[in-house]
Amino acid sequence: MIRFRRVLACAVLASAALSAGCAVSQTETSDGAPLARQIAQSAHCGLMAPGHVHLKSRADVERLKSLPARNLSLQPLMAVDFASEHIVLAALGQKPTGGFSVTLAGSKIVDGQLELAVRIREPQPGTMVTQALTTPCAVIAVTATGWNGIRITRVENNR
Repeated sequence: MIRFRRVLACAVLASAALSAGCAVSQTETSDGAPLARQIAQSAHCGLMAPGHVHLKSRADVERLKSLPARNLSLQPLMAVDFASEHIVLAALGQKPTGGFSVTLAGSKIVDGQLELAVRIREPQPGTMVTQALTTPCAVIAVTATGWNGIRITRVENNR
């Protein structure tokens, strides 16, 4: 009887551990399209703080016109069909020199969260770079449905 209880307890613990570790993950839309695609990149987005901005409409894009130090063309953003895609600006914030960039490395939906993996490039110490304040970002078109939050993760260059 004691052996049976131990086996049962081990089976229950193993089942709980497996179900807790299994996250529902999706890497493309139901029609096979990618969840995200990079449509632009700029060293002068005008976003002073690191993070992301989620744009759900053309009106949201229009509000970007008022950003100081923005040199990002808004034409590619206005061309997005907001019924099927939204835009995410993944920003590094203000940097003291040139040589910084951010690019989309991958995307997936995990437990209702849209995870955007980005690769960040920084100038190596001693590298010659422009001596100007920059605000680098990646402009990413994402599927408009199937998720309820956004998480940005950094991918290391050697992974």
